[in-house]
Amino acid sequence: MSKFKKVAVVGAGAWGSALSVILSKNVPEVCVWARETEVVDSVAGKRENAVFLPGVKIPDNVVFLSDPKPVLAGAEIVVWVVPIHFLRRTAEGFSGYISSGTFMVNAGKGIEIGSWRRPSEILKAVSPQGAAFGSIMGPNIACEVAKGGYAEDVLAMDSHLAAVEVAEAFCTDSFKVRPSDDVIGVEIGAALKNIVALGAGFCDGMKLGANTKAIVMARGFQEIYRAAASLGAWSDSFVKESAILGDVLTTCISPDSRNRTTGQYLGEGKSVEEAKAMLKGRVCAGLETIQICRMFESLHHVRLPIMTALCDLAEGKIDRHQCLAQMLA
Repeated sequence: MSKFKKVAVVGAGAWGSALSVILSKNVPEVCVWARETEVVDSVAGKRENAVFLPGVKIPDNVVFLSDPKPVLAGAEIVVWVVPIHFLRRTAEGFSGYISSGTFMVNAGKGIEIGSWRRPSEILKAVSPQGAAFGSIMGPNIACEVAKGGYAEDVLAMDSHLAAVEVAEAFCTDSFKVRPSDDVIGVEIGAALKNIVALGAGFCDGMKLGANTKAIVMARGFQEIYRAAASLGAWSDSFVKESAILGDVLTTCISPDSRNRTTGQYLGEGKSVEEAKAMLKGRVCAGLETIQICRMFESLHHVRLPIMTALCDLAEGKIDRHQCLAQMLA
């Protein structure tokens, strides 16, 4: 058991629910805020989030509530599992319920369009009472992690001591968490890998074969590193942290990856609207944040040909054959 007595999780989707299962092994009280009343009812009645994480038992020391005030009251760690385009609004609304000195951990991936702020930057701006801010990232297929499949994550915070301390709340025999100081590298890597996964899926949809897909993945990883380095990320994070490369690989090859699947639909010739409809309400983070590449090219003069080609395709500026030509140029 860790030293922490209560952890709050904001967001009751598949990953938020999976993290609540992980945290319950080390923390006596885990409270989850759920926007959907059917999720609260499902957990209360069947001890299962049948909406987003079916087939996984929610431990008895985990409570799902729709009222954020009791969820956040007294929490020593708040884990934010909210889509990036809702993070600021949600954090602003909940800020008054968070105690001073609370550790703030983001578990969602992306960059806010327009402000180009990373998740931890958003949290620090709207909840300055936090003791330390950061993100936990890695190759996370929620159902696998929740069912005890082995996985590794990296927890990067703006205080190394805080990262070491908070990581203990997450670590189990099957879920290893490495502390890090490189918040920039971890957050940028996690955001951009979703766009690279669109490219990997695009190759699947075009039926280009394993060789071409591997080239797109390798070049895409290089683009991620160049973009992150332009903001001050450490090169060691991309060499030594298996969770960062693992996150890229998992998202690019897993049949359960929404980003890879969406890219496949685009490679098959479907429009963005058709691809989104086929996800049946699930969010494709790569599409939501694909304009990030424009920011890196215009503000930081970083060339990202694969990401830019996919952005052009998503915006309807080129067709899939032109996209492929640009990606491999």
